[in-house]
Order: sequence, then structure tokens, then C-alpha cells
Amino acid sequence: MVGFGIILTICSPDSLLRVLFTFGHDDSHYQRDFLRLSLPGLSEKTIIQWYSYFRDICSNWLVNNPYQIGGVGQHVEIDESLIAKRKNNVGRIVEQRWVFEGIDRATNFGVLQVVPDRTRATLEQIISCRIAPGSIINSDGFASYGNLANLPVVPPYQHLVVIHDQNFVDPVTGANTKKIENYWKNAKRRFKQMCGTLGSMLPSHLDEFMWRELYGKNPQDAFNNIIFHLSQWYPAP
Repeated sequence: MVGFGIILTICSPDSLLRVLFTFGHDDSHYQRDFLRLSLPGLSEKTIIQWYSYFRDICSNWLVNNPYQIGGVGQHVEIDESLIAKRKNNVGRIVEQRWVFEGIDRATNFGVLQVVPDRTRATLEQIISCRIAPGSIINSDGFASYGNLANLPVVPPYQHLVVIHDQNFVDPVTGANTKKIENYWKNAKRRFKQMCGTLGSMLPSHLDEFMWRELYGKNPQDAFNNIIFHLSQWYPAP
């Protein structure tokens, strides 16, 4: 990302605050209508560029302020999903990418991360980093999750498995992944509202989704926090 002083030359401080205000609302229809009326001279290309910068701010904050979900005795659901899949294997060829998902049932905070593959080594490394020790992990029967209870974390994970070919909820343990499925649906719905997203931009859009879950539950919080996080990246001289 280029220096903020250079970025500011793209539009005036007043215009920047207006674009920040619309970013806080997280409603594409509202954003377009508001900016079209209040900033008729600002091009759509510039607005898109600004939103890309704001996502960079979200990503930067998450990188420098990592968090874990779960905790001792807390249930965490995990899964992985394929994005950019062709419908019925027809249509243009698009890049297919896997996303790891996790959500804490108690807090509803989640994690979303693009992964290069679904091997045991890849998924275990992410789980160890993003899910707190002692968590009760609920997953499907995917083989790469078969060793979670033996990972070297203290206290160890507990691992509950639901076999979806047999049950939505395991009748003995109560294991299920219903909440993570809804979490991922909400993330995908956001992409559809934006008419899709370029594969190269997928990680930043996932970061923005997580950032809003943590810091932008409402427009006022999102507006205040994006300004604060921007100021932390570009402190006053």
C-alpha cells in the first residue's frame, strides 16, 4: 500500500470522510446512492480504490492484533469450503480456492482463511494458531481432522465428530456444525451483493468480513474504528 499522504491526493479530506462514512454502513446500495448524491464528481473507480485501501487497513489491523476463538470448555465449529466453483461444472473456468472457517458458538466470533490445500499439516497449523487450547472442536468426519485431540496444545483440544451422511447432529455427543454453515453463508452473501470478487482480492474481503464482526457491528462502530485503525497505521508526525 502506498503512503497515506499520496493516497490523500486522490480526493479531498471532506470527500475521504464521506467515503469512510459510507464504508461504515456496509450496504452497497446505500453506499452508491449516498456517494452519487453527495460526491457527484468522484468517479466509481476512485471509490472502489478507496474501499480497497480500507480493506488493507482492516487486514493490517488483524495481522498486528491476532486473536483466537474458543477457550477451555468452549465449543468451536470448523469446516472448509470451496469458493469460485463452477455450477454443474459448466461455464468459464475460474480459480478454485479453499477457505477454512471456524466459529465460537458462545461469542459468534469467527475466523476465515484462504488455504492452499486441505492437507492435515495445513489445517492443523491453522487450527493451532487460531483456536485456543482447551476448546471443544466440532467438525465433520474429514480425515485431515483425525488427530486434533493429539495436537501439542495445553490443555488439549477435545474433538467431537458428526458424520453428515448419517446425521446433522450426532445423537450421542451432540456434535454439529450448523452454526459454521450459517457463518459461511453470510460471508458468501456479502460477495454476491458485490457481484463477486476477484480471486486475488478474496483474502482482503475475508479480512473485512472478520473485521466488521469484531469492530463494525454497527455503522458508528465501523466508522470510528476504521478511522482509529487508520491512525495507528499512519500516526501523526
